[in-house]
Amino acid sequence: MTDHLPFGERVRYYRKRRGLSQRQLGDLLGRSEDWVYRVESERIPVNNVKMLADLAHALRVHVEDLQGIPTLLDDRGSHVGSVPAIRAALMQSRRLAGSLYDDREPLRLERLSFEVEAAWSLYQDCQFARLAERLPGLLADARLAAQERTVGAERGHALRLFALTCHVAAVLLRKLGEINLAWTAVDQGDMAAVESGDPRAILALRRGVAHVQLGAGMPAEAVNVTLDAADDLERGWWLSSPATLSLYGTLFLNGAVAAARMRNRALADHMIGKAQEAADRLGSDANEMWTSFGPANVNIHRLALALEFEDVLLAVDIAPQVRTAGLPVERRARARLDAARANAEAGQIDEAADHLKRAYRIAPEQMRAHDLARDLVRRLHKLSRRRDVQDLALKLGAIK
Repeated sequence: MTDHLPFGERVRYYRKRRGLSQRQLGDLLGRSEDWVYRVESERIPVNNVKMLADLAHALRVHVEDLQGIPTLLDDRGSHVGSVPAIRAALMQSRRLAGSLYDDREPLRLERLSFEVEAAWSLYQDCQFARLAERLPGLLADARLAAQERTVGAERGHALRLFALTCHVAAVLLRKLGEINLAWTAVDQGDMAAVESGDPRAILALRRGVAHVQLGAGMPAEAVNVTLDAADDLERGWWLSSPATLSLYGTLFLNGAVAAARMRNRALADHMIGKAQEAADRLGSDANEMWTSFGPANVNIHRLALALEFEDVLLAVDIAPQVRTAGLPVERRARARLDAARANAEAGQIDEAADHLKRAYRIAPEQMRAHDLARDLVRRLHKLSRRRDVQDLALKLGAIK
């Protein structure tokens, strides 16, 4: 199975491998035989994440098997980042980490803090290949700093930096489809955050845990982590600074998406309401602790929730209201992608193509990797004769 095989043919292949008829598969999903037929014949898309996960579960495959494995890291030129190198850096045993620690001297914490900031900036700029190149060394430096500082404020600072390094590793690994490794990274980061005693780092890593759980198809667990993390906060703490407002609000944005994937609209609305309250108090868009949080990011998530609930009319209404000026590249590109999805669902093919082209111009690495972008451009290519749509489909690897 390759990235170029249409989604419907993948579904048909795995359905037949399981020995299921179209009616039997439909029964497992609570859908009709005709719905399965239309999915397999590429007449309707499956771009709802919950339905995609249910379909993969019914076919006993990973979601990635249906989507095609994304090609995210650019291995050309001087880029040397790789998943095996990141995996080695996540090993707690120096022997398993190979030569990574050979002749490695601990960095000053000020320098390490700068490197952690740079790593998060690369992630938000969608420069994933460059981030993957830096991560093995950064993980080793951060672990070494935490091991060398054994007491006092310096140890707390070092543990916080190691936690935040593990967090950025986890979000990158989730994008790579390496969920097990992402789980390892966020687990180590969460433990370091707790030991550091820094409530901001703890909340950031709890959001990271929920984020990985969501990627692993565990929305109920992600919701529980979100609610537990909020309940554990000291009363009123989240109101104490722009950073705490941002962390609190972003926690609930992630929780709202998890609730939507549980098909629990009331809970999703409650959580997006909590995020909106924090955004209103913050008053403007910011990027405290790399959260990209503020009113604009809340609107981006409202659009995402409308798509999760397949409320096309609401999604089309929200999309023009989303303002992304000043937000990091990753957020701007995701907003454009979701606007394209909304327009496509409403039959507005040219508008959808224009939004997707803008998303690609903003963040080509992110769009080449994103299964929803590849599936969408494949559909648009079938519905439009525009040459630029064909060119975009080729650039995203959706067609040969």
